[in-house]
Amino acid sequence: MEQSGFIVGIDLGTSKIVGLLGRKNEQGVISILASESIPSDNCVKHGVVYNIDEAAGKIKKLVNLLENKSGRKIGKIYVSVAGKSLRAIEYTLTKDLIDESEVSFAVIDQMEQQARQNKPDFLTNYSVVAPEIFLDGHPEDDPIGKTATLVEGRYRLIVGRPNIKSNLIKCITEKNQLDIAGFIVGPVAAGAIVLDETDKQAGCALIDFGAGTTTLSIYKEGLLRYMAVIPFGGRTISKDVKELGFIDTAAESYKIKYGRVGKDKNKQATSSSNSEVDVKEMNKVIQLREEEIILNILNQIKESGYAGKLDAGIIIVGGASQLTGLPEFLEEKAQMPVKKGAAKRLYINNAADLLQNPAYAQCLGLLLFANENCEKVEAPKVDYINRPRPLDSAQSGSYSEATERNQNSSAHHEQPPVDNDDDEEYEDEEPEYEERSRKGKKVKDKKSPGLFDFFGKIQNLGGTMFKDED
Repeated sequence: MEQSGFIVGIDLGTSKIVGLLGRKNEQGVISILASESIPSDNCVKHGVVYNIDEAAGKIKKLVNLLENKSGRKIGKIYVSVAGKSLRAIEYTLTKDLIDESEVSFAVIDQMEQQARQNKPDFLTNYSVVAPEIFLDGHPEDDPIGKTATLVEGRYRLIVGRPNIKSNLIKCITEKNQLDIAGFIVGPVAAGAIVLDETDKQAGCALIDFGAGTTTLSIYKEGLLRYMAVIPFGGRTISKDVKELGFIDTAAESYKIKYGRVGKDKNKQATSSSNSEVDVKEMNKVIQLREEEIILNILNQIKESGYAGKLDAGIIIVGGASQLTGLPEFLEEKAQMPVKKGAAKRLYINNAADLLQNPAYAQCLGLLLFANENCEKVEAPKVDYINRPRPLDSAQSGSYSEATERNQNSSAHHEQPPVDNDDDEEYEDEEPEYEERSRKGKKVKDKKSPGLFDFFGKIQNLGGTMFKDED
């Protein structure tokens, strides 16, 4: 049975680039067919492509790995949008219906499209989320079909610096000839696949602990209310550990293996008893940086105006959220419940290892927004053996020119009569060429007699005279 198309999502993170290839059924449930990840090294910083050529090469390698696993060609991808410049801003639109009339879908859609076209100065509008509709000043969850004189829409625009998008286009479309099916805001994608509707309604803070950034998204009454990005993450902690005298790879490895925060930060791991790692000193450095990140998060929650209103507490995701003791340490500092987030099996029916890995939450969320078939459509092959061969351009040109000259010549000169029997004889040949041959022959017969013909006639004449005399 022939397989249908598939969808592809790629998340360019500061520590690694993740790619997923899956298929979505009619109910919207996704089956993961292939997954790959490769280190970002230094081509991505703070969630934004920094080295375009290097990032392009890594994306090409990642796409090749996915193609080899799936046995299919990829023509387009969905890509995540992230970076320390991302934030949510409010934008309000009003539509005056003049007389009290029914609110149609066209009115609501027109207002949303207008919100998408809004471009703040020096920023790019990457997404429009969480619309609130008010009819004559009263909130309405389902405004279509209701009557009103004034429609008001309150939107959250996710905006950021233009280079986020332009750099992605350069390394994906220009360098790899891959179409971008859609730009999906990474934190929004993570919230869509991780959070329960009850958490969104009650109020919660989703914190994505990444390698280059830490992103805070606040939900209340089912809608995204606030977003802020802190330019510190897991890689910042690794750099601090490196200052203790380790190289980059060793600092990251020791942080993952021995790093911990909170009450157990001074606990000596048995596996490191005879190692060169001073766990106590290392964890002191780790906790100092983690406290700084958490302090910034708590300040942003206060800035949002939703402090004390998040009944569902804090949900954490991201690769850097796996630091030992972080949930308990964050709960102590924030004075609210903290739990680890994971992608819902409601949306993904396989790949349990990916669902439980918080580093894949954002990329899995991309697939929820993917609707276009990402398979590359190959152009049909032309059968050059059996197809009729056209004349060579030079031959056809010379042939046409000769024919045209002959036709022009025929139009200006009287043509001798042509024997019909000759036409029948050369019926299967090229008529114009043979006609020229016959014409040439008949013109030759009309030439003036030559010198040899003149003496020949004199000789014949002499012979006749002598014959008469005899």
